[in-house]
Amino acid sequence: MRILATGLFLISVAAPAAEPLPADCFGGPAAATPADIPALAGRCPASHYLQLRLLGAAREAGDAASADAVLRRLAAMGYAPAAADAFAALAPLIGETEAAAFAGQAQAARRPIEASIVLSHIPAEHRLVEGIAWDPVSRRLFASAVVGRYLLSLSEQGWAPVPDLGAGSLIGVAVDRPRQLLWVASRVVEQTPSPEGAFRGLLAVDLESRRLVRRVAAPEGTGPGDIAIGPDGTVFASDPTGGGLYRLAPGAETMEAVVPPGRLRSPQGIAVAADGRRLYVSDYGRGIAIVDPESGTVADLVPDAPMMLSGTDGLMLHGGDLIAIQNGTEPRRIVRIRLDAGGTRATALEVIEQAHREWGEPTIGQIDGDRLLYVSDAQWERFGAGGRVTGEAPLRATAIRAVPLGPPPASSAE
Repeated sequence: MRILATGLFLISVAAPAAEPLPADCFGGPAAATPADIPALAGRCPASHYLQLRLLGAAREAGDAASADAVLRRLAAMGYAPAAADAFAALAPLIGETEAAAFAGQAQAARRPIEASIVLSHIPAEHRLVEGIAWDPVSRRLFASAVVGRYLLSLSEQGWAPVPDLGAGSLIGVAVDRPRQLLWVASRVVEQTPSPEGAFRGLLAVDLESRRLVRRVAAPEGTGPGDIAIGPDGTVFASDPTGGGLYRLAPGAETMEAVVPPGRLRSPQGIAVAADGRRLYVSDYGRGIAIVDPESGTVADLVPDAPMMLSGTDGLMLHGGDLIAIQNGTEPRRIVRIRLDAGGTRATALEVIEQAHREWGEPTIGQIDGDRLLYVSDAQWERFGAGGRVTGEAPLRATAIRAVPLGPPPASSAE
């Protein structure tokens, strides 16, 4: 799910701040004043959005030296806009030679890297596919439909809805094989058809019969987005609009807050360490947070070198590495984030795929052994309020792709 524009100069630099700056990257004002941005950007070194705010402020102030410094940092982070005139607009400030050099560097940096194959196509009639889940035992794929408001299951006969869930818009999907359950997050978004009374909460489906076995409502005023399963069967869910992180403990009747609303800005993907003692949560505009599920404390995943961790939607662990699907970056990409032995620092970033010529908007994925399965063309841009289709072109089938990850590292930060 996207929340921010990523064009080079599309981010406001003059919104008022209503809250004090946080001590770390997360929390604090969503829209800070220009005077606050340097400090906030310093606390969020992996956020290209905040670097763009700095660039906008430098351009407005006519500060060529600051603009040049920010552009160099963005380039080092891997930010490479596609717009041909993005750097030309800076030529009056930094000079035509420098602007052309940055443009050439960006063009080279965003070259397509295409390593995946198509695993399946979900027909266009199943509108706005956001998430997938993979059952390694039955070798069955599941997918969530936002506008369709149903869960899809793939069999030899093709993709078909799972009946009788009574759901809202479905987002995250996750398999809990030890307990033979498939968990699905149901919420209301702008694109939800007939949203009145739509269910907001978690649904549990039996993996064998594919019948609904549990419905757990979300706390009032919230709605789960992405979900992940802990080793003991705890279900963790992010609320991208309220900024909270929630859990449903085994046997519990209600969801409870791990991180209260507003502490995070737009939490998306969740990856649970193998021992369950650490959660990695992508906060779309700012980077990746490390959450202690017991205390609820939040810390930054600190990069050892310039790297772009913002704009991340899907987030998974593969051995000791994080695999991130970034649809809020330019270019859109899938990356491997190497972690240190303690799992608290990002030591390196490797691009697995980027700017694939057959992609639309990649969203959520699942690890299957040493490959990543992922939604490569959600088409959020084609749906307006209530699920109304926009534009003249026909909707495309949604491709589920598979990309090899290679074996996990010998040492694991999980």
